[in-house]
Amino acid sequence: MSLVTLEEVKQHLRYDDDSNDTNLEIYIKAAESAVFRYTDEVHHAEPPEEFKLAVLVCVGFYDKYRNAESDAPVNGNYMPQPVQALLFPYRTPTAI
Repeated sequence: MSLVTLEEVKQHLRYDDDSNDTNLEIYIKAAESAVFRYTDEVHHAEPPEEFKLAVLVCVGFYDKYRNAESDAPVNGNYMPQPVQALLFPYRTPTAI
C-alpha cells in the first residue's frame, strides 16, 4: 500500500518534468518504510493523514539532502524534526 503517488510528490516538490522520477520513486519507498517503522503501524488498516504528509516531507528532505551533505539539519535522530512532530503521537515507545 502506497501512501502517496509519484504525481503527488512531484506536485509537492514542484517538479514539472520526469527527469527525477526514478530517484523520487526510491525516496517514496524509503520514506514510507521509515514512517511505518517509526510508528510501528505496519498493520494499520487506514493510515492517518499525518502519515501522508510525513512521507511528503521526508521525500522532500531526501531530495534536498540526497548526498548527506554536512549542511543537512541534524536533530539527534534519523527523522527530520517536522516528520517526528507529525508521527510522535502514533509512536509506541519501547522501554528497556
